[in-house]
Amino acid sequence: MRTPSAILTKVALAMALVVSFAVSAEEEPTLDLPPAPSEDVKQIKEVCLELITEQEIPLEEQESYLLTCVNDQLFEMGYLAVVQQDLN
Repeated sequence: MRTPSAILTKVALAMALVVSFAVSAEEEPTLDLPPAPSEDVKQIKEVCLELITEQEIPLEEQESYLLTCVNDQLFEMGYLAVVQQDLN
């Protein structure tokens, strides 16, 4: 069972993702950012996978959506973007 704080964290992260999609399309990630801790990447990936299901993203777009979703959130958190292989 998920704790209330874990649920609130996921809701807050999902809301931040929605907002960051609009903003990050205009911004370019920089290479001087630190890499994200693997646990953060894992949690963001889980939220993005939930969004794929909730938004019924077509199968052929899911891989690209997941990478964009994760990287947008990482950039908003001040971390370096990941590549597709990092999500496997």
